[in-house]
Amino acid sequence: MLRSFVCYLLPWELFLASFASLYHSFLRLMVTVTQAGDEILTAPTSALRTVQTVPKSISRLVGTISVNGLLATELAMDTSEVRAPWRAVLPTKEDFEESMPLMWHPSLQALLPPASLSLLESQRKKFSFDWAAVSTTFPTLSYDLYLYNWLIVSTRTFYYTSPKIKSKKPLNRDDCLALIPLADDFNHADAGCEVIFSPTGYKICTDRQIEEGEEVYISYGNHSNDFLLAEYGVILEQNRWDEISLDEIILPLFSEEQKRILKEADFLGNFILDKHTVCYRTQVALRLLYEPGTRWQRLVANGLDHEDKDQMTANRTLLKALKCYMDRVDEKLKEIEGLHCGLVSQRETLSRRWKQIRLLLTVSISRIES
Repeated sequence: MLRSFVCYLLPWELFLASFASLYHSFLRLMVTVTQAGDEILTAPTSALRTVQTVPKSISRLVGTISVNGLLATELAMDTSEVRAPWRAVLPTKEDFEESMPLMWHPSLQALLPPASLSLLESQRKKFSFDWAAVSTTFPTLSYDLYLYNWLIVSTRTFYYTSPKIKSKKPLNRDDCLALIPLADDFNHADAGCEVIFSPTGYKICTDRQIEEGEEVYISYGNHSNDFLLAEYGVILEQNRWDEISLDEIILPLFSEEQKRILKEADFLGNFILDKHTVCYRTQVALRLLYEPGTRWQRLVANGLDHEDKDQMTANRTLLKALKCYMDRVDEKLKEIEGLHCGLVSQRETLSRRWKQIRLLLTVSISRIES
């Protein structure tokens, strides 16, 4: 019985030389961990791949590019034998083609839920920006190879800030990235092992007792399934952080003047429904449909009275909107059934996500009606 698995990744060449055996030992982490807090992986900063470790022959030439794009450039151009063991256990291009909406057929992409589709559009813009810089500097680098490595970085990096870099401005989270061999093989769950970052490196520690035969997870964050689908190509059957956007059905209810009032009060959009409730922003915003602006401003300042007449009216409006959304979900499911493009697994993933959305709507509608 192995109590814990701690991989000290220094030096880099020594680590990679024995990577295959270490990786297989890691996959056999189907062991009993006697208590929460056991360290199962340790990675010092010397093992990380960050913007500081990209060779100057790449970083100086490529010009303005995101950190994601720069790391992807190095990965795409790296053919060294010393890193071959790590490359051998990375996802394949086919893995990404199956799971990542960015690589799906346009007809499938068009049927993504609104939140996923919005994230996909953002991904496209980021990738296009990076590819424009890279393709100009390194014209022999193929589009497909670069996209594959760009997705490796975007799906497998950890949050990282170098203690050597002092900045007066708040750092953009999109630029705080590090690749950590072995650590990038943990799958996501809505709760999992604790990832601890310090100036010396990373530690991954168990959050509970883990029984023999269990897979060991970490959490990528408190993300909805729409986020996970667009960013990582997965959806969870059980996700306590799952939620859906209601903007598509709520915003059209308001006039342009009402939208202006909502915007000034910071209540325009970002209307959310989860398995427990419709968010407070939505409830407050809907009251503007039935109250003058000045009276509504007082409501914003003083809070809702959930028992008053106008709130009951707002709830009826919300109920009607949610039922309208249910009809749209059923239409999306029928459209997916009629498609013959892409892979069967892609269509099944898309269908499962819309059915999860329908379940969230059903629960919320029942709650309001009762």
